[in-house]
Amino acid sequence: MRILITRPEGRAEGTAAKLVELGHEPESFPLFQPVRDIEIARTALATPHSAIAVTSAEAMRVLADLGDGLTPYLGTKVFAVGRATARAAREAGFTDIEAGNGGGLELGNLVAAHFMRNGRPDLPVLYLAGEKRMNRFERVLGENGISCFVAETYRMEEIPYTIEQQQAVLVAQKADGVFFYSRETADAFFALDIFRVSHDAIRKTLFFCLSRNIAEAVPEDLQNSAVASDSPDEDELIDLL
Repeated sequence: MRILITRPEGRAEGTAAKLVELGHEPESFPLFQPVRDIEIARTALATPHSAIAVTSAEAMRVLADLGDGLTPYLGTKVFAVGRATARAAREAGFTDIEAGNGGGLELGNLVAAHFMRNGRPDLPVLYLAGEKRMNRFERVLGENGISCFVAETYRMEEIPYTIEQQQAVLVAQKADGVFFYSRETADAFFALDIFRVSHDAIRKTLFFCLSRNIAEAVPEDLQNSAVASDSPDEDELIDLL
């Protein structure tokens, strides 16, 4: 199968290697590139907090950019969504990590359950987030009386493809499958100009989504071609093939 990987440049190589081993033909087709704000991360960490929460490995990459400046905070409790984000936290040097499945909603429930067992924190939970999100994590914490401080440490900047570039990737060669890792990426994919010209280009394409929330971004007439992983784990996504 020819599989398009929509991860940002530099993060698709591992996925591509796994797909090649399985006999597929992966191709990188990033729709966004991360723009990190290390100063916001530095200021946020210096603000007193009880724990750190992250729903994306990208937030951990921002912290890793702090180098030795991160050292004083490595003993802080970290709540992470999925194994990839937890792994990024470990690679950054954190030692007390609790990982959960799902997305912001599920992570909020995980944090709330933790503090229900161990007592409500006196300090807010520091949520290192992207500029665009659905605010589910903050909402769950608020409903449980837990204070949350949000620091938008990165944003995803859309990559502008020309109609000719889109046609080369999506029409000249048909994609058998597309891997989606975020709701924002799926929204951007289906908003590409090429589909106003040739919607048939993806009529027979399968859409592999890292969560059910992402799968909801697939247009209604293509929903039968969408499958979602039960947990935000790339290996499970690949298993769907």
